Amino acid sequence: MKILLIANTAWNIWNFRRSLIDVLVREGFSVVCAAPPDPYQEKLQAHKGVSFIPLQHLTRKGLSVWNNFRSFIELVQLMRRERPALVVCYTVKPNIFGSLAARLTGVPVIASVEGQGYTATASSLFRFFIFLLYRLAFRFVRRVIFLNHDDKREFLQHKAVAADKTIVITGTGIDTELFKPTPGVKTTPPVFLFIGRLLSDKGIREFVQAATIVKQSEPQVRFQVLGSTDEGNPASIAEAELQHWIEQQHIDYLGYSDDVRPYIASAGAVVLPSYREGMPRVLLEGMAMGKPVITTDSVGCRDTVEDGINGFIVPSENAAALAEAMLSFIRLDPAEQLAMSRYSRYKAEKKFSNDRVLPQYLRVIRTASGS
Repeated sequence: MKILLIANTAWNIWNFRRSLIDVLVREGFSVVCAAPPDPYQEKLQAHKGVSFIPLQHLTRKGLSVWNNFRSFIELVQLMRRERPALVVCYTVKPNIFGSLAARLTGVPVIASVEGQGYTATASSLFRFFIFLLYRLAFRFVRRVIFLNHDDKREFLQHKAVAADKTIVITGTGIDTELFKPTPGVKTTPPVFLFIGRLLSDKGIREFVQAATIVKQSEPQVRFQVLGSTDEGNPASIAEAELQHWIEQQHIDYLGYSDDVRPYIASAGAVVLPSYREGMPRVLLEGMAMGKPVITTDSVGCRDTVEDGINGFIVPSENAAALAEAMLSFIRLDPAEQLAMSRYSRYKAEKKFSNDRVLPQYLRVIRTASGS
């Protein structure tokens, strides 16, 4: 039985779907991945039990009616050619155009809403238009998967999907054997680590501002940034701004890495002051490695932390509050920090691990595909 996975980048499929793909292959499914080509397509093509089809017209951004129409036609042709038993769509455009294409070709489809991306902070008119498209597309899906209850509630309020088609699955799964505590790694002086694309709505500016505040009283504390700018994304910071932060020694810029584990291992806490997420994977990876986390009281983010137990929750877009939470963490005695670390690991295993999450995806896929 063939399952077709569609996303807006091959990177997205490789980083977030790989464990699910492995489960599907073990269960006897044939997996076809489709996305615009990028360097990660080679990894997918080499992955056991997987074939990859590059999409030439689907783009992450851009509102051109002609280009979006070509993308829709490309997805229709893909489904007619591949004839999958089920299509699973990820990210905004595949969710909308993929669901419509599946309807036209008579293929069952699941949509997965893993946050709202740029549309969450876009103008009210643009959001109204996007929800209209969702309402049209989601009339035809078998299931819509959300990663948190807030996103589900908002889609229901906009009447973008019928309630009986929705399900909440908390995350995409974390390999807790791959991401696990690393004994013997010293985290002194304290290191706060930000991981993610350098976008304003990820809270990168608040992280840098908080670093400046904390350094005034605790100059030994280090602030590391792991990630890259995102050219073409309206929320991306400019390279010049990043260079200014580096020159002013606000942060230690680590660049980009496919393997975040060594950086998490050497951090005291993982920090993500994001304005909104689906379910922030970088925090779950940090928790799985036994790290306290500091994040915002925003959609998705708040679901990872029990305030004061495995980290701290602060108001969104508030650098002063973020700095105070960092100072509070520094002032904890070692036993209190260790208790936070242990609870992060416990929470990751019990709620967000592959063992907990992937069986839920498999049940939804089996039901929707009739297998």
